[in-house]
Amino acid sequence: MIIGNDLIDLEIALGKPRLKNDRFLSKVFTDSEISQIYSQSHPELAIWKMWSMKETAYKAHQRLFQIPARLDPVTYECDLYNLCVIKEQKNYSINLEQDENHIYSWLEFKNLDHIKIPYSTNYKSDFIKEFAIRTDLDLRNIELRKNHIGIPELFLKHLGANLPISITHHGRFAAICFPLINC
Repeated sequence: MIIGNDLIDLEIALGKPRLKNDRFLSKVFTDSEISQIYSQSHPELAIWKMWSMKETAYKAHQRLFQIPARLDPVTYECDLYNLCVIKEQKNYSINLEQDENHIYSWLEFKNLDHIKIPYSTNYKSDFIKEFAIRTDLDLRNIELRKNHIGIPELFLKHLGANLPISITHHGRFAAICFPLINC
């Protein structure tokens, strides 16, 4: 299963304007994407929407092809109008929500659940506790681990199975997405 998500704390992101930073723009975005950014009513916000979409697709692509971590954002072609990202002829449809505090994006997949919490140094254990509550599992049966290439997953001890997850955090916020399961 492919899964991916990303979250942007807008207080931090918009506090460091990138629109006039040509070096940053050319390292992260294609000419077509830069045109899309400038065509938006709030170009600075468009930068961060695209970044979040690219990061979401990157996580999905890495999981799908089991490739080691190496983000090269300019190779992920983002279409802000159609909410999709293309990488090596693979099209990733993205869901995106935004409020005054954050942007949250995730791979379009019907049976996903999301846990959003304030970021803290204990956010991973907070996720596991909330996951246990939502799934009615014993906390002792859930272990957060990374696979052989560093992709996070939950190990469900009572089933002897790994559940794919995607974790993101930025600034004041953290989120995890996971497939809905019957435990």
